[in-house]
Amino acid sequence: MAGKLLAWSMLLSVPLSAVGKCPGYYQGTPPKGHAPVPWIPEYEKALDKLDWRALVKDLEHLFTDSQVCWPADFGNYGPFFVRLAWHCSGTYRATDGRGGCGGGRQRFEPEASWEDNTNLDHARALLAPIKEKYGDQLSWGDLFVTAGTVAIQAMSGPVSQYCFGRIDDPDGTSSLDLGPSTYQEAYAPCKINGQCKEPLGTTTVGLIYVNPEGPVALDADGKYSPNPNPAASAPDVRDAFSRMGMNDTETVALIGGGHAFGKVHGACPNPPCGSGMGNDTFTSGFEGTWTNTPTRWSNEYFKGLVECEWEKHLGPGGHYQWRIPAGAPAKCRQYEKTMRLTTDVALTQGGDEAYVQLSKKFAEDIEALDEAFAAAWFKLTTRGGRWAANKVCYNADVPPDYSRPALRR
Repeated sequence: MAGKLLAWSMLLSVPLSAVGKCPGYYQGTPPKGHAPVPWIPEYEKALDKLDWRALVKDLEHLFTDSQVCWPADFGNYGPFFVRLAWHCSGTYRATDGRGGCGGGRQRFEPEASWEDNTNLDHARALLAPIKEKYGDQLSWGDLFVTAGTVAIQAMSGPVSQYCFGRIDDPDGTSSLDLGPSTYQEAYAPCKINGQCKEPLGTTTVGLIYVNPEGPVALDADGKYSPNPNPAASAPDVRDAFSRMGMNDTETVALIGGGHAFGKVHGACPNPPCGSGMGNDTFTSGFEGTWTNTPTRWSNEYFKGLVECEWEKHLGPGGHYQWRIPAGAPAKCRQYEKTMRLTTDVALTQGGDEAYVQLSKKFAEDIEALDEAFAAAWFKLTTRGGRWAANKVCYNADVPPDYSRPALRR
């Protein structure tokens, strides 16, 4: 009973990452920890009226409408919304089907305060006016996934379909079995956060998939901390993704495809840094972009991994990350302004031959990456949650004038 009371009390808290609050902040992160949702028959009736083409246009406009309340990296919110959709969907676990973006529960505790969801309250705030425009026709779960999916397409990435019909939850109750650790210990023991086992969906409570700095292990001081060793990280990657029901091809495609976009934020060790926004944003504690074109789809991520050696160093945010070493061959110096995480380097330097071969394949053949990523992204974003009886998927290959009728319903 004490565990349940603690869990319910957490539903009433609000994340502390609000530095600059956009106007829709409290719609995207309700301060009372719950919000009304339409009765399912009412939602299904409203869903039939959703103008998905207009929604796509509205999202595309938002991507480059950088706002003072939370400025966009590179003048484009696209990567931010890819992360939002990824982290909302990445809670899914194949062990019992819990998690996923259906329900839109990232708005509430415990997910709202997970370490991996830092600053995503601002992404939800930016989307709040669009949610208000479409009302009951558009669930929060659909909005989060569609924002990330349209962003990928707008940045020239591969997308197969848009699917609508995710039913929202009124609070975060259904996420309690996913975290926090105090609640988990009563039902699925995890004495060492970082070494959590099934049925939990990840090794570390509060992180999506896997610890990016490496698996948690005893250090020289007898404390548990991340071990930035690619050889130790590779099995951790497979373990975490397999808990989501992802095979090796899907795993590598999702990691490299997702990291084709955006950056990590950790330019100083003592957040918030200055304004806490824009160039002063502190999120994960890692710093840098994965590619030289963080708002455009490419397979540069894999080319850099396959063609070059990477060296470990302590980044400005106090975490180990990887860079191109001094004196690298000319072909590798083009990646000097980019970075990699231990989990990235594990794909080619972790001793896992399957990951090595897939990385080489995607480095050499972007069409193979396109196909694998589109399929894996669709799988990632459509698993879990409750769906309306009249759920619908539309082909994403829509011409610029949006005049062609839906290809599949």
